[in-house]
Amino acid sequence: MKILGIDTSGRIASVAVTEGKNLLGELTYQTNLTHSQIILPLVKDLLSKLEISLDDIDCVAVSEGPGSYTGLRIGISAVRGMCFAQNKKCLGVSTLEALANNVKCSSATILAVMKARPSIAYFGVYKSENEKLVQIVEDKLCGYDEIAEYANTIDNGILVGDLADNIKSELFENNNNILVAPPSLKLQRASSLCEIALNNQGKFSTCDKLNARYLQETKAEKDKNFSGGQV
Repeated sequence: MKILGIDTSGRIASVAVTEGKNLLGELTYQTNLTHSQIILPLVKDLLSKLEISLDDIDCVAVSEGPGSYTGLRIGISAVRGMCFAQNKKCLGVSTLEALANNVKCSSATILAVMKARPSIAYFGVYKSENEKLVQIVEDKLCGYDEIAEYANTIDNGILVGDLADNIKSELFENNNNILVAPPSLKLQRASSLCEIALNNQGKFSTCDKLNARYLQETKAEKDKNFSGGQV
C-alpha cells in the first residue's frame, strides 16, 4: 500500500510517500512562503522523483490539527481536491500524535507541544507500548503551568514540537529528566502521518469527512461570539 502524507500544520511544509513500512521519499522544508504556494509543487516534485503518479497512491494522510488555522485549511483543502478527483481514501491525523510518533522508539513519556498563544500551548502526552503509540493525555489547549505540573510527575520525558525548546528553557532548564528531541525529529514530518495511517486502515474515510481540529476558536468564531452572533 502506497500512502502520501501531507503536513501543513505549521511553518514546516512536508510531504512523504511510503509503501508498506518503507519510506520511498520525503521532502521537508521550513519556509516563510504560504503553504498554498509550496505544498502542491512539493507533492508534484516528490511524485516525479519517485516516478509514480497520484494514480499509484492508495490513501492520502494529512495533519488535521491542531496548528496554524491557515496552514491546516490549505493542507486539508488540497487533500480534499486530490481525493475527490481521484476517488481516493484519506485520513486526518492529529498533529501532536504525528509529532510524538517521530520519537516513539523512545522509552520516555513523549510531551508534544505546539505554539497556540502567548503562554498557551497545544499539548498532548503519548507513550510507546510494544512499538505502538498510546495517548496518555488527550490533545488540549493549556497553560505552561499545567505542562510543568504534569511533567514533574514523570521520571523522564522528551519534548517534541515547535515549542519544545521554549518549554525546556522556561520550565525545565535544570531538569535533566526532560529532554528535547533532536532537530531531525523535533518538528513535523509527513512520514509519521504515513506510518500512523498504515496502522489505522480501518479509519480511512472519504474526503467529505475530513475536517480540521483547531482545539480553539478561529478568529471568525471569536468575532461572531464577541458581536453576539452577528458578523
